[in-house]
Amino acid sequence: MKKQPEVTAATRQKIMDAFWKLYKEKAIEKISIAEITKITGNNRGTFYHYFKDVYAVLEQIEADLIKQVNTEVNEALRNCSFESNTRDINVLYSISTPIFKRHEEKIFTLLGKNGDPKFTDEFRESMRAVLIQFWNLPNKIEHEDYLMEYAYSAMIGLMAKWYENGNDLTDDEFFRMAQGLVANGILGYLKAE
Repeated sequence: MKKQPEVTAATRQKIMDAFWKLYKEKAIEKISIAEITKITGNNRGTFYHYFKDVYAVLEQIEADLIKQVNTEVNEALRNCSFESNTRDINVLYSISTPIFKRHEEKIFTLLGKNGDPKFTDEFRESMRAVLIQFWNLPNKIEHEDYLMEYAYSAMIGLMAKWYENGNDLTDDEFFRMAQGLVANGILGYLKAE
């Protein structure tokens, strides 16, 4: 007798949620299948029915997160009406901030000190594509890899610090600071204050 798809999906999600609860607190090398199954109330066989090992759980969480964030960002871009000359950093942050806030725990945990370098690379590449689309850049531009790395690093770095600080700035304060830093650099930002 086959299990109902809803039950299968719910069990799989339950395993992923239990893994995440542990992963937020410790490195993946220290997470055991026994800990996960203790939280879920399932046995090891159930775990192995869905995942090969704890690394496979992490890979699934990462893939789901990247897919979800990309879907939400692309939908927000499609629904945003702006002129090509208004595609500045404030617009980009206003589109991406609500999405990043919805997923901030996972994004910044996976990008953080106990995070997965593979996720960092994949997330960077997916955001690079978003940035190229947002600014409607031509196929080949000089030093594209440097420009996209700067934009990505600045955006993710600022948002990660904001998250780390408990979102201590209002959205408007954060947008103003980000715009000032991108437009004028640190010294120009300090002079403008």
